Amino acid sequence: MADALSLEEMNRIIALFGASQKSFMRLEQRSSLRSALFDVPRRSSLGWIGIYQHGASLLRQLTALVAPEEIGRRMKQLCSRPYYLQLSILMCSFLGARQQMILDLGLKPGEPLPGENDARVEDALFLVDFWRRVARTYRNDGCLLPAENGYTQAILPQSIVDELARLIEPCTPDHRRSVRRLAATLDLYSFILHGEQRDGTFGHGPYPQSDGSIIVVHEYNDLLNQFLPWAETATRNLYPNLAIVRRLKADVHARFDLFGSILYTPADVDSFILAESLFTRTGDGTLRQLPWEEIPEIQHRAAEAQNELYLKAAGWTPRYKAEYGVYLFANHLYPFFQIAGLDPSWGETIRRAFEAAVAPLVDPMLQKPDIPSIWPFMATTEGDFFWPVTRRHALSSTVLAH
Repeated sequence: MADALSLEEMNRIIALFGASQKSFMRLEQRSSLRSALFDVPRRSSLGWIGIYQHGASLLRQLTALVAPEEIGRRMKQLCSRPYYLQLSILMCSFLGARQQMILDLGLKPGEPLPGENDARVEDALFLVDFWRRVARTYRNDGCLLPAENGYTQAILPQSIVDELARLIEPCTPDHRRSVRRLAATLDLYSFILHGEQRDGTFGHGPYPQSDGSIIVVHEYNDLLNQFLPWAETATRNLYPNLAIVRRLKADVHARFDLFGSILYTPADVDSFILAESLFTRTGDGTLRQLPWEEIPEIQHRAAEAQNELYLKAAGWTPRYKAEYGVYLFANHLYPFFQIAGLDPSWGETIRRAFEAAVAPLVDPMLQKPDIPSIWPFMATTEGDFFWPVTRRHALSSTVLAH
């Protein structure tokens, strides 16, 4: 049984998470991201509302059946979905929606948020506690964030690392080029499928080897999505997930962030690769090493499917370019129910709840010429990303979700 989370400890964790998110967004200038295809700021702000309004209540139903620690244990496998990104999305969505309300009301840090009654504070405590309990089990070091342990992200059990180390093969320059092309195609497919959100791709490690080399894993874990309304394409990927596993020389430094990305030093690691192979995880959990000869067909299918997705998105209305965030963020919550082995009907339950939460907010948000105030705040604030939660009773019992 996990220790009860106090308000003070929750606010410490919120500040810690916010500092990591600030570092990530400033490093990659994510707060200034704009797109011709997608209304990125508005779709995120809308998607956050679904998790803010319903995430805690839905996850309470989940944890009544499966403990957070068990979910974390099940995530410790190659090509898991959910993976670390989904954990981060739970936190940044709940806290981002809350911070948006605070900014819109002109409040200062520590001032009571109208509507943040005891029930809302309990939602915050529950969600942060769920996050910390899953993350501590999921990560090999018991930490919550990559920044707490040298920006590392080791999640695989040693037995799986040993199996990968035994199977990965030395590769020729031609093989490396084919894997680079495949990775670029899968990156683009995942990026378009998820509406220019970095979902479906996950880098983790490093996993040190006895000779001083390291193993790093690049995953693609949402390649046969059937939940997003636009995901169906005439050309389908061959596998639901793929992992490029590399053994790298000790000279390489890999930095991992809270959204599953990797930064290498030096940036081009090709000349530092000792071995590299492609894997998929089958439905029964076993690893299957894929032959090099399959790469052209895998790449061709991903490229064709990506083109179909692009053409669909190019035809979206201005409203849907923001509204699709409802499904994008529901697609982050649903995998926790899938990995728990619950009935697929939970997907529709989550979808309907998010649609209802967001429906009254879409038109007012679109009618405003400026993007939601959270985005310039995140781009410029020198203070905390997310302000502390207080138990002081609010002035009103109405939750202001605008």
